[in-house]
Amino acid sequence: MKKKVHVVHHTHWDFEWYFTNHESFVQLAYHLDEVMYALETKKLDYYLLDGQLSIVDEYLQSFPEQKSRLVDLIKADKLFIGPWYTQTDELIIAGESIVRNLDLGITIANELGGYFKAGYLPDSFGQSKDMPKIYNGFGLDKTIFWRGVPNDVTEDREFRWESEDGSSVVSSNIKNGYFVGVGLIYSDDANELMEVIEKGATSDQLVLPVGGDQRYVDFDLRERMDLYNDQLEDYELIESNYDLFFDALDKDKLETVQGEFISSSVSKIHRSIYSSRYDHKYMNDKIERRMIYQLEPLMVMARMQGIPYKQGLLDRIWKLLSKNQAHDSAGGCNSDKTNRIIMERFIEADQLSYSAVDYLTRKIAESRSNVLENELIFFNTLPFERTQQVRCQLSLLSESFEVYLNNEKLTYQLIETRKENSGSIRKNPADMDPDKFYYIHDVIVEVPVPALSFVEAKVVEGTDKKITSETLPASDIANEYYKISFSKGKLHLTDKQTSQNYDNFLVIEDSGDEGDTYDYSPPVEDVISYLDFDNATVQVIEGNLQQEMILTGEWLVAKDLVERAENKASIRLPYELRVTLAKDNQLIDCHLEIDNKALDHRMRVLINSKIASSHSYTNTPFGVVKREVEDAHIHDWQELGWREEPTTIFPMLNYVNAHDQSRSVTCFAKGIKEYQFVGENYEQIALTLFRSVGYLGRPDLIRRPGIASGNEFKYVPTPDSQLEQVLTFKFMIQLTRTYDPAQIMKDFQTQVVSIPFYQIQEMNRFTTTLKYFVSNKLQTETQANELLTIDSSSLVFSSLRASRVGEGIDIRVFNPDYSQSCEGETIQLTQSHSYQFVDLKGDALTSVKDSDTINLGFFKPGEIKTLRLL
Repeated sequence: MKKKVHVVHHTHWDFEWYFTNHESFVQLAYHLDEVMYALETKKLDYYLLDGQLSIVDEYLQSFPEQKSRLVDLIKADKLFIGPWYTQTDELIIAGESIVRNLDLGITIANELGGYFKAGYLPDSFGQSKDMPKIYNGFGLDKTIFWRGVPNDVTEDREFRWESEDGSSVVSSNIKNGYFVGVGLIYSDDANELMEVIEKGATSDQLVLPVGGDQRYVDFDLRERMDLYNDQLEDYELIESNYDLFFDALDKDKLETVQGEFISSSVSKIHRSIYSSRYDHKYMNDKIERRMIYQLEPLMVMARMQGIPYKQGLLDRIWKLLSKNQAHDSAGGCNSDKTNRIIMERFIEADQLSYSAVDYLTRKIAESRSNVLENELIFFNTLPFERTQQVRCQLSLLSESFEVYLNNEKLTYQLIETRKENSGSIRKNPADMDPDKFYYIHDVIVEVPVPALSFVEAKVVEGTDKKITSETLPASDIANEYYKISFSKGKLHLTDKQTSQNYDNFLVIEDSGDEGDTYDYSPPVEDVISYLDFDNATVQVIEGNLQQEMILTGEWLVAKDLVERAENKASIRLPYELRVTLAKDNQLIDCHLEIDNKALDHRMRVLINSKIASSHSYTNTPFGVVKREVEDAHIHDWQELGWREEPTTIFPMLNYVNAHDQSRSVTCFAKGIKEYQFVGENYEQIALTLFRSVGYLGRPDLIRRPGIASGNEFKYVPTPDSQLEQVLTFKFMIQLTRTYDPAQIMKDFQTQVVSIPFYQIQEMNRFTTTLKYFVSNKLQTETQANELLTIDSSSLVFSSLRASRVGEGIDIRVFNPDYSQSCEGETIQLTQSHSYQFVDLKGDALTSVKDSDTINLGFFKPGEIKTLRLL
């Protein structure tokens, strides 16, 4: 019996790359005409439109008259679209962003007649171990992808891929790339192509994807198939699709594989792309956090007060983010003109999301009963109570004040006071109305706020002026947990809990980078500098809530690769490092600003953990992954024919951890997405701050020999990717006795999710952009209604948002531990509610029950659960 070769015609439509989305859209406008014509005239039976809806969404915005043609072909199972909105990166994008991406794609596809029911990611730079449970949560039981499967794990093309919770998908690994089938069109050597696609196949069912980047329709597909069939004795090419291919597989014989796939044994994986275009990654991280942990929960809180839930506004922002989270876009391996458009989308998403938070907090605050001047309203958008130090600005007539909550004085720390005028601006400041001057006080207020609710504080003017922050000629700061001292250009840390000293615990490393936007690669000749803080100006600010050490200075580094080869250093990089210790806070907060003026280099912060490490631990979209700090093939990868060096540079989402039996060191970050364990016994955690490179792709790199990535035929300069600008980095360090992944994420959320606030006052109409606009109060007065509390010791809060269908509210939690199950956790409601468990798509998994205490039940390792309040 002949082996069946399933010929799957498709296109891989990079949303953007070395070209912009605008440029490729012109081709798309005509390409889809060809696709519809080929299917309608039966020149083709099937066509896969790259598994993403963004291109269809944009096409129909310009050509709505074509919708009926597309719908007819989709419903007839001729044209396959979705399930993604864009083909996401899986390793540095938040789990909830990945869920929103699928949610958008499936929602839009359903309006057009249906979606391709497979996790199709043919070009993502590595596969997250959480994807099977994400796919199963959307009712998907199969996946197709290319990169990252280690030969040491399996050389099979088809296998079952399983997450630690038991979720499983049948996988087709297109080892030779989604473009391998183009050989059918251009080569007459049929047997050679069959030999390529058969290697590793597990049955007599083979798959041949015929397509490529922005590739046109191959109208001669059948003619070429006939040519091959005439040559082949043991194979039969049939026009097919992935559904038919999976249906024909003997799934019972497939091997089961677990884990993430980030190996370069078969394909390039670009293990250091996580530090390209740091400025983009910082923006993505900031907007993700605001959307997931602030805006969506705040919209639920607002709906409880009678303010409509604006799903359309959220979808608009998520579409912008999803476009920027496509694999090339997220990686930063694009032309400068493309990266500028990506940044414009980030700015738009930032302004929309920030303004939505601003509008809702004001609307709720101003619609309460008995609204009084100088009330200060604080909002907690997380589902657990927090006592938080909130930095805010107060506009007052008086230079002195107190803050009260429930008739009790709140502790605050005054940072700065400046004088402003609310009258008409004049060319000569002396002509401004002297009766309209007021004070803006920059303060830190410590305030307790219940879960998913708000509190009403009161600012009382006219009391004695306090000096709550003081600048001192000191060289150390301390709180209950740590002491940090500065001497001879070095920072020293003492852990008061264990009396452990960490000398020179934070160092900056500067090295050359002869790589490109895909990969770091060291120059042939390089000088690596370990930069401390010699000659830094030291300033210490002490207050009753925080102590801060500020180091200001310049680092001398090589200007470019030429100077590095000559062992020269002529460029000074101004920097400012702020290290803050807050009262009752176990996180050391670091804020570093660098004015980058050098080219082709990489800067990392090295944090001394004093833990001899064999493994690292970092969070994934819905869990934690344990990774070896040294790859077993670091010395023989070239002999084995690997595509790039398996340097243990890894992606991270929010934190990386090292621990042993008695100590745990966790490094948190906002926007930093790359780490590596280095030094003697791997006791240093290196966080890559940024890479500065000048080309999209370069050939013949030390870490990646051979052709250039991206475009192998042309150097594409990317001077913007040198990042010659002021860059801001925010990271935190926490020392504890044990490693607790659930508590770590709760600490992270508590630290990085700010508490929005709103002051009732009219003298300063510019506290936010929208403050200048007039606004009606709600007809029904708002009040602080708590909805629920999740106070779990073993689960991570993931999201809270309105159900896309109906009036329900979806709350998602997961067990981050990859090896331990848990049970007995609950959600406490303020009143009895109907509820049921649903999957990620929103389909019911259980019958409806009613209670004010919801037992979440047994959680397998890594398991996700979504609860819907009805």
